[in-house]
Amino acid sequence: MLAAHNNEKFEIHFEIDIEAPIHIVWEKISSLESMREWFSSNLIFEHKVGGRFQMEGEMPEEGTYKFTGEVVRIEPHKELAFTWRPEHSDEGNWAGNTSLVSFRLSPTASGTKVSLSHTGFDAQGPEQGKLAYESHIQGWTRSGTLDSLKSSVASK
Repeated sequence: MLAAHNNEKFEIHFEIDIEAPIHIVWEKISSLESMREWFSSNLIFEHKVGGRFQMEGEMPEEGTYKFTGEVVRIEPHKELAFTWRPEHSDEGNWAGNTSLVSFRLSPTASGTKVSLSHTGFDAQGPEQGKLAYESHIQGWTRSGTLDSLKSSVASK
C-alpha cells in the first residue's frame, strides 16, 4: 500500500493495487453487506446521494468511536464519497468537524487501483486541522482499510 499524504494541506491519501477488474472491486464498495466485510461490521451506509453513513466501534486501548455523515457522490465503477464527522466526546476541539472520505477506482494493467482520500481538515484551522489530520492518518493506518478491501476481493 502506498501512502502519499499532503502535510501542508492536511490531506490523507492511500493507494493499493488489487488484481481484479473494476466491476468486482466496485461490488465490494457498492453494497452495505459487502462493505461490512472489509470496512466495518457495525456500519450503516445508504448507497444513494444524501444517504446516511454511520460507523461505530472500539479501538483497543483507545475506547469507543462513532463517525457519521452523508453520501455526497456515487459514480458507479469510479467513486464513492461521503462526509465524515467524528462524534467522540473525547476528541477535544475538533470533535464534530466534518471532512470528506473518497474511494476512487481506476483501471491498471493488472486490475484496479483503489485510492482512499480523506480531506477537509484544513478547514478546521492550523492547530485543530493538524491534530485531526495526524489522528486520522494513524486511524486509517491501524484499521488497514484498503488491505481489508483487497482481502475481501480476493476471497470472492
